[in-house]
Amino acid sequence: MGARRTVVAAVVVTTALAGACSGGGGHRPAPTTVTTLGSPRAPSATVAASPGPPSPLTGLPEPNAATLVRPALSVKIDNAPSARPQAGLDQADLVTEELVEGGLTRFLATFQSADAPVIGPVRSGRLVDADLLKQLGGGIFAYSGAAAGELAVIRADSGALLLTPDDGDAGFRRDPSRASPSNLFTSTAALYQLAKARAPTLPPPPEIFTFQSAAPPGVPGTTVAVTFSGAANAVWTWSPSTGTYARDEDGTPHLLTDGSQVTATDVVILGVDVRPSGYVDAAHNPVPEVLVTGSGQCWVLRDGIVEQGRWQRAAASAPLTLTDGAGAPLTLRPGRVWMELLPNPGVPVIH
Repeated sequence: MGARRTVVAAVVVTTALAGACSGGGGHRPAPTTVTTLGSPRAPSATVAASPGPPSPLTGLPEPNAATLVRPALSVKIDNAPSARPQAGLDQADLVTEELVEGGLTRFLATFQSADAPVIGPVRSGRLVDADLLKQLGGGIFAYSGAAAGELAVIRADSGALLLTPDDGDAGFRRDPSRASPSNLFTSTAALYQLAKARAPTLPPPPEIFTFQSAAPPGVPGTTVAVTFSGAANAVWTWSPSTGTYARDEDGTPHLLTDGSQVTATDVVILGVDVRPSGYVDAAHNPVPEVLVTGSGQCWVLRDGIVEQGRWQRAAASAPLTLTDGAGAPLTLRPGRVWMELLPNPGVPVIH
């Protein structure tokens, strides 16, 4: 890893990174609707389905055998103020939030058990994506743009099939109602179709978390704030009526293109180290490298409680483990998961 990063740091930033957003919170634009790719949210199924084996990323029963064995599909999604509202986040099994340049954050949204007719805005990859994809068994990675050195690491180390409009891949479209670069969208159908034609035998992802329906003992925590920087902070609020956490972004509800608020069944917060990557963006902001190997503090939010423990991942090829003070696994409620990569020494504020 050290040698790999040293080589990467020496590579000059390519023009593909020039579109990266610089810091500053700013005001979020009013919610709009993406019109070029159809409805942003698929209608809910009304036909009862038989239970099936658990989905590897959510722990929920999956009655569709074909869905159960398909690879993870991860899409890099912008979270600059100009990129909101986004599409597809609430159809993802797992969303990981990571720090990028200018104090902003970006999402890696991973789909497997459910489909999304619209996903985006799609943006560029970062070094941490290689290790995040590795723990998903590689799968499929959709992105737009990356510095040449960062892209080389992702190609070499992630094990993923890379799909990008930069290489002329189909399945990506621009929304003319939005300003570039936050106007590129895609869908699970388009990306899975393209991936199947290119690599038809990609394996499904492994299980990452330990799921258990019964809630364990824990500290009550109905509101949990996570601060990445002065330009990016999130608050998760537990709703007993829905059994989910609702997300606020920079002091206001984090909305999707259909007007609904972002939610999650579980929120996993990892305290991670961050170091310089050797890159700068177009505004000369240093691009950080987020480390997801090693160990550190973790917090698991589920069922209105918070459990604190430690995370560990010995190497990129090793699984992620979450344990309590006694070394027992921390469990999640079956459902959709958000994972916050909170830079050390930050800690969440729990109420």
